[in-house]
Amino acid sequence: MSTARILVVDDQVYFRVFMEDALAEEGFEVRTAASGEEALARLEEESFDLLLTDLVMPGIDGRELTERARERWPELDVVIVTSVSDVPTAVESMKTGAIDYLVKPLDRAALVRSLETILERRRMSAEHARLVDENLDYMGAFSLYERALGLFANLTPESLADRIVEVLCLEASAHGGVLWIGGEGEVSESPQLRLAGVRGLVRVEDESETLDLSALPPGLEPLEDPTCGGFLVTDAEPAGSDGPGADGAASDGDAKAGSRSALVVPLRHGGQLIGVVRLTDKLDGREFGAPEIACADRFLPFGAQALANALRFRSIERSSFRDALTGAYNQAYFQDVTRNEIRKSSRFGRPFTVLRIVLDGTEALRQRVGPEAYASWHRALGARLAEVSRTTDLLATEGDACFSLLLPETEGLGATVLKRRIRTLLERSDELRELEASERPTPLLAVASFPIDGGDLGSLEGALSSRIEDDRRSLVRALELENAPFRGLVDSLLAEAQASRAETATQVAGLLLDEVARRPHERGLLFMAPGPEAEEAVREGLERLRDAEVHTDIVVLADLGEETSPGLPVTWMSPHRTGTRCPFLVYYGDGPAYALLRDETVDEGQTMLFQTDDPVLVEQLAFQLGRDLGVPISG
Repeated sequence: MSTARILVVDDQVYFRVFMEDALAEEGFEVRTAASGEEALARLEEESFDLLLTDLVMPGIDGRELTERARERWPELDVVIVTSVSDVPTAVESMKTGAIDYLVKPLDRAALVRSLETILERRRMSAEHARLVDENLDYMGAFSLYERALGLFANLTPESLADRIVEVLCLEASAHGGVLWIGGEGEVSESPQLRLAGVRGLVRVEDESETLDLSALPPGLEPLEDPTCGGFLVTDAEPAGSDGPGADGAASDGDAKAGSRSALVVPLRHGGQLIGVVRLTDKLDGREFGAPEIACADRFLPFGAQALANALRFRSIERSSFRDALTGAYNQAYFQDVTRNEIRKSSRFGRPFTVLRIVLDGTEALRQRVGPEAYASWHRALGARLAEVSRTTDLLATEGDACFSLLLPETEGLGATVLKRRIRTLLERSDELRELEASERPTPLLAVASFPIDGGDLGSLEGALSSRIEDDRRSLVRALELENAPFRGLVDSLLAEAQASRAETATQVAGLLLDEVARRPHERGLLFMAPGPEAEEAVREGLERLRDAEVHTDIVVLADLGEETSPGLPVTWMSPHRTGTRCPFLVYYGDGPAYALLRDETVDEGQTMLFQTDDPVLVEQLAFQLGRDLGVPISG
């Protein structure tokens, strides 16, 4: 039994002696008092875990003592001792703060059991509130304590980050604040902190996504000191850009006159910097100073401990949600993280992409090799996928023939580059190459991007399922075009061409350039070999893009070149570089996909055209064309 300090109060000597001897033999540390007045004086001098007091005493009786003791020391537990006739009074006295009552005459064993129960409850309560109680003495105001206490109920790092910034903004009277936190899912030793919390008058697009602790911006050098608390910087800029002005931290606790100040608050746990908050723009228009720094410093233990708890909890959560076979996360956890990514991306206006990999046709292999060998084969494939994933990506398994990959802050075109790399990796892997053709699964891959393909998990999963079917049924597979050069693709597809009006290609060229102008911020690839008939329409469409900041890479294969239209956002190439003389238009990107191939034969206003919006086929055309032309397509 652990030692507890008990103050016994009774006006009768024999009862005090009995209680002191009985409880001391049980391992308790006991002090006695003969009156309520003496008990209050002793409580002023010493700290106790429990006050055991008689109810009926001259002067200050047990009820008044309980009331005054609880008012002065609210954490002190009080037990009333009374006779049978005074039980109703004892029960009534519990309204003043007593936790229990005992009836005389006292049985020693029953007394010890009762006290142990009360003290165990006290210990459990203390453990439950440990993270708060450890730092309670640092709090200078109840309002800050109350807000900080609420942090510990939140174990999601992203939403906790918002709450930490909100509390600091309220306490320091700041218009806005941002918070960079440590590694995704755990307390990390990485020098990179990531932007996770934003509140108030902050332009998110001006804030750096990361804060590199190994190369701190000017003015943030105090963060290198593991003992520093909150400090001021002047002429504050977003922490991840060029940083505050060269004046750096204000040594006298006040920002220089005539300059803007920001309050920087480090969050440390176990000597490690796990978060940095920057507060800007005081509500009253004045500068931050010593009072705000003191307030932030009182908050630091709470915010840091709560953030460390959340990061550690995510690390534990991730470990518990891993698939025992592949080491990848399971689908339930993947969906939960994806929902969180949707909330985060919506807040910060950033994209992300989900990639799905389905191994189509595993039944024959599973039946031949048996469950154990098949599990080993599946585990090896999971390991290969983990090798090509970034540390920020999240790999999950969906059963024994499907994987999902979450790619944060990745656009659709970048994800497609990775998708093609993974397809090649799988097709060339020993796990697939060494299998007989009859039992070799076919890798089917698809990507869906937020927010273009959907704003919620259901929409993204629907897009992925649809595109897996597109991959399964695409002409690329039906015509076995996976390894054909662009010229071979054109020849095979023109065999599927249909008669159309000759001016259709010209109209489509103008529409595609209008589509690029309408979606300037979306990444894309546009290859145009317009032919003589459509060159003028292409030139006019390109002129409309002259001053636009488009994110689509445009390659025009035509005799009209930069010397005739300088300054356009275009890469010019010779039309002969593709090995085919057929005009074509290929548009692939984060939005719609489209390709048009035109046979050169024109007869009385008619031509043979092949048109498709099959994203798998258009992707194959675009990437094969880029490869043949030597045009790099980066993720």
